[in-house]
Amino acid sequence: MSTEASSHPIATDIKPQETKQGTMMYRCAGPNCGILKKTSDRWWLMWTSEVNYNQPVLYLCAWDEEIANREGALHVCGELCAQRLQSQFMGNIRESQLRKVTMGG
Repeated sequence: MSTEASSHPIATDIKPQETKQGTMMYRCAGPNCGILKKTSDRWWLMWTSEVNYNQPVLYLCAWDEEIANREGALHVCGELCAQRLQSQFMGNIRESQLRKVTMGG
């Protein structure tokens, strides 16, 4: 998973937090969302990586506790927030490509 915030195609500062009871608390990374995950919620996880393809790739999977605790994992409450994050990712990639073209690199 990508860990560099400056080159991260989907930038977010939302990280899981541990409660006083020792359980993890997750907040949705969707733009303008931030709701807290409940135990019965069926959430999703998203992350980006450049490792396998030498360019940013967006990954999506059903909730998995191990993946949820990895650095760079985005916790997503549902389809609408996943779509918003996907749109943000795509916009950031295009913006980066345009910047490279206009700067000659």
